[in-house]
Amino acid sequence: MEKKYLADSANIFDKINKAISHAVYIFDLEKQMVVWSNERGQELYGYSNEQIRKMGTDYYAKVMHPDDIPLLHEAGLKSKTLKDGEVLVLEYRFKDSAGNYHWINDRVTVFTRNEHGEATAVLGVATDVSERKAYEDTLKKTIDKLNLSLSAANLGTWEWNLDDNSLVWDERMYKIHGISTHLSSSLVQEVRNRTHPEDLEANAAKIREAMEKKQDFYLTYRVTYENQEVHHIRCYGKILSYSGTHRAYGVAWDSTEEVLTERQIADARAKLISSTKMAALGEMSGGIAHEINNPLTVIQARAFQLSQMVETNNIDPEKIKQASESISRTADKIARIIKSLRSFAREGTYDPFEVVPVKQIIEETLEFCRTRFYNHGIEIEIPDIDPDLEVECRLIQIEQVLLNLLNNSFDAIQHLENKWIRVTVKELVDAIELSVTDSGKGIADTIAEQIMLPFFTTKEVGKGTGLGLSISSGIMRSHKGSLTLAQGTENTTFVIHLPKWQNEEALHY
Repeated sequence: MEKKYLADSANIFDKINKAISHAVYIFDLEKQMVVWSNERGQELYGYSNEQIRKMGTDYYAKVMHPDDIPLLHEAGLKSKTLKDGEVLVLEYRFKDSAGNYHWINDRVTVFTRNEHGEATAVLGVATDVSERKAYEDTLKKTIDKLNLSLSAANLGTWEWNLDDNSLVWDERMYKIHGISTHLSSSLVQEVRNRTHPEDLEANAAKIREAMEKKQDFYLTYRVTYENQEVHHIRCYGKILSYSGTHRAYGVAWDSTEEVLTERQIADARAKLISSTKMAALGEMSGGIAHEINNPLTVIQARAFQLSQMVETNNIDPEKIKQASESISRTADKIARIIKSLRSFAREGTYDPFEVVPVKQIIEETLEFCRTRFYNHGIEIEIPDIDPDLEVECRLIQIEQVLLNLLNNSFDAIQHLENKWIRVTVKELVDAIELSVTDSGKGIADTIAEQIMLPFFTTKEVGKGTGLGLSISSGIMRSHKGSLTLAQGTENTTFVIHLPKWQNEEALHY
């Protein structure tokens, strides 16, 4: 059957010549010229066989890109050494009759040999790959731009084979981690040795979660350089699974300067909070002194009473007991005021969150200002508060927010005829709302828009820093809550919204 179809080889060649979509040619190695090309080649590039033959030995110079001519001469020499059936593949640029260059992928094999077995002509099948080359060129430019961007941002790229636990890094990754490219141990082991143990455990859990949920992951960890410098690294990764393999790809960068800057900002913020807190205490200093002086007067009176009993030898056990109990109660009151004062004055930014009764927050805060308000004829209305109602918070910070609101109310209404401040507590499903309302008639819309901005104040020069509400708002955000000015109320009302329980993100804020 095969012989039947192969009997007429000339007919077969003619049919293949017409059916094939590529240019086919015969190149004479001795004459260094194309002696024949198929009709498809003539259609694609606009040269007839006669035109090509007339080019003679100038064929390369007339139709090939000058930069590719050395490659073609070298290919011609290699063609002479090809064995039968062996194929030489090369790519070069070919100019058509209109003067446009095309990228050609050429597959060359021996076509004829002389009596000595030396190749005298080769058969070539030329495929136009200009589109592929254009795509490759675009891709290369894109990769170059990406590498330039990564280099400018000092980002390193990495690939992690999750199946065999192997890492592939670019040069920047080694530099970022302070690791030599010439390692005696595995890269994975070297990274583990350099990374802080606490970060290893935490990040392993994040990666397991990312794999289970098929989501991207974001890691932070500390590495120690050989000179014992500690650097903070941040890393973003994406997990991809295909063809039975599991790999992660991503970028990493040295965020040490960023972390140090964040710490400096946090320290500056803490100092601002402290200075605002001290300003609030300064405003209340007279009231606090009165809070302490009154109990001291009671103690002094009771002590004088006991002294008189001794001097007159008029010892009355019942009166002695009453006087001593009064001294003890009064001393306890002074102790509570001092304790609250010391706690409030202390920096509480990095305090751990604790579960605290809402009633305690309000009562401790009022210890600072109750007498001051009384002396200025300001009535304070406090509701009955469920002693079991609790919130998770940094106590000192929430007391600072509440005290700031009470002080602002005092400043706003102290010269009004009708002076009162009302504190209310509303329990929600998973939060509480603590409102401070005063007898003021509200705040103008133009001022309300700016009231939470740093250094904005409506108080007279020299009174107030303009930071109280801004810092208080920041404290509430760190608690995943909020501080807002209520809209549409008859009197000025600020609302503290505080979750009963803090999530993991807030606990590490």
